[in-house]
Amino acid sequence: MKALMRAGRSCAAGSSLHIVENQKQAPGLRAAVSQRTAELRHRGAQEEEEGEEDAGTTAAAAALLLLLLLAVPLRQAAELQLGLRGSPRGTVSPAFLSLTLDASLARQPRFITLLSNPKLRTLARGLSPGFLRFGGTSTDFLIFDPHKDSTLEEEILSGLQAEEGACGAQPGFAAVQELLLAQWPSQEKLLLTEHFQKKHKNTTITGHTLDILHGFANCSGFHLVFGLNALLRRRGREWDSSNAGQLLGYCAQHGYNLSWELGNEPNSFKKKSGIYIDGFQLGRDFIHLRRLLSQHPLYRHAKLYGPDVGQPRKHTQHLLRSFLKSGGKVIDSVTWHHYYVNGRSATREDFLSPAVLDTFATAVRDVLEIVATTVPGKKVWLGETSSAYGGGAPQLSNTYLAGFMWLDKLGLAARQGIDVVMRQVFFGAGSYHLVDASFEPLPDYWLSLLYKRLVGTRVLEVSVAGADARRLRVYLHCTNPQHPKYREGDVTLFALNLYNVSQTLQLPRQLWSKQVDQYLLLPHGKESILSRRVQLNGRLLQMVDEETLPTLHEAALAPGSALGLPAFSYGFYVIRKAKAIACI
Repeated sequence: MKALMRAGRSCAAGSSLHIVENQKQAPGLRAAVSQRTAELRHRGAQEEEEGEEDAGTTAAAAALLLLLLLAVPLRQAAELQLGLRGSPRGTVSPAFLSLTLDASLARQPRFITLLSNPKLRTLARGLSPGFLRFGGTSTDFLIFDPHKDSTLEEEILSGLQAEEGACGAQPGFAAVQELLLAQWPSQEKLLLTEHFQKKHKNTTITGHTLDILHGFANCSGFHLVFGLNALLRRRGREWDSSNAGQLLGYCAQHGYNLSWELGNEPNSFKKKSGIYIDGFQLGRDFIHLRRLLSQHPLYRHAKLYGPDVGQPRKHTQHLLRSFLKSGGKVIDSVTWHHYYVNGRSATREDFLSPAVLDTFATAVRDVLEIVATTVPGKKVWLGETSSAYGGGAPQLSNTYLAGFMWLDKLGLAARQGIDVVMRQVFFGAGSYHLVDASFEPLPDYWLSLLYKRLVGTRVLEVSVAGADARRLRVYLHCTNPQHPKYREGDVTLFALNLYNVSQTLQLPRQLWSKQVDQYLLLPHGKESILSRRVQLNGRLLQMVDEETLPTLHEAALAPGSALGLPAFSYGFYVIRKAKAIACI
């Protein structure tokens, strides 16, 4: 032991420069090492006072421990700078993360009855409150006929709901749903084929279709936003509102509190239907719709959103600017759509590419500039969005990998001033859904659930030093005040690691004494980042039963701990008692 003591003292004397250099490399470790070394030195001092023979040995061991720990080359921790003082950078809607149902679900209206499934409703309630948009390409091919017979499935469900209530369980409908689920793969294939071949056909819906849609939204805690058919035209130009008038009358008669849209991606009307509508005419059509709404006392102050343009390319920007000049005053928020890539050609690398993720920020700036110069002060919504257009990228958009695009989009959208983000789709055809055809929640569902639970509406400043900020992407909000575990002043950091090696984030020194709750999402299973299952802090996420979501358990980190992110991963960190002025 005395030899060890001499070695420790000699090593300490000859390696002070090496210690300093490694301390610079390992700021996240310094506090823990210092604490353990101090304990050993304190014990050595006590032993020396008590006259114990091996007192010096303990002191030498302390020095040796310090050297051994700091001599190991460590990856430098990236240092976080958090904006905890002053006003928030911005504020988003309490319904910031909202959902969509594609109108193609009603291509054969009997499949709308799948929305009565109790498990699907439980999953939807987990993401409430929010808006539920019923729209998409098929919305411009829907015809409402209050006199047509409904499908047999709709009739059966309506009868059961009349007896047991719209929000009650309908066990008697389970056998019908099983049959529909068995037929869904064929229907999904048909929908995707029609979409890719651009062979769109009119579909007739009835009052029962509207009843089921409204019931699903209402029972799940969402406000329904219904897209009306904009391709019904008089002489090929002016909007023919007669069918919309019938639909509005039915909804008003039943007391359905809805908001409204008119058309979907008017920039591609000519491609879809051969009808060209310019922005000026579309603005006049929205003014017409606003007058139509005002004829119903229930909808006199109803919200109207639009124009739901697609990617803001040159032609689309021109249409949007013209529309806002013509009819921008009658809408409550400006809506537009964004997808990163084509689902049929997307690659795994696209989902992990900082360059691809950065294209969203550019698109947001383009839209915000148009809105600011035409209808300043008007809120801007992302009215439909996901990873890849065309139904998503098979085997990619429904995996853990898709979370990089989704979480980064949520962070960037809030930071840049988008008020609401509507995720395409909650349930339906394609690969970009949150819930699959077996009513199983996919990775982006669990990511959305964590976001809803942990992230508040006030957006804070945050930056990172010591790493490429395009590959180690960080966002900061006040913590959701509705969460029972957290208090005013707490903040939620969420981060994405696009590096192929682990990264470490170091909090500012003034927060080293604070407890941090970690919610780290990692893929589950041998498929790695292409897995369709995820684990939270090492526990597989799955429903307890059809009507119960699991508890989202945090992992409490010791004060002073660095925040570790494995390669290609993402997670949330709640910093307790951060006392952020903007959050109090």
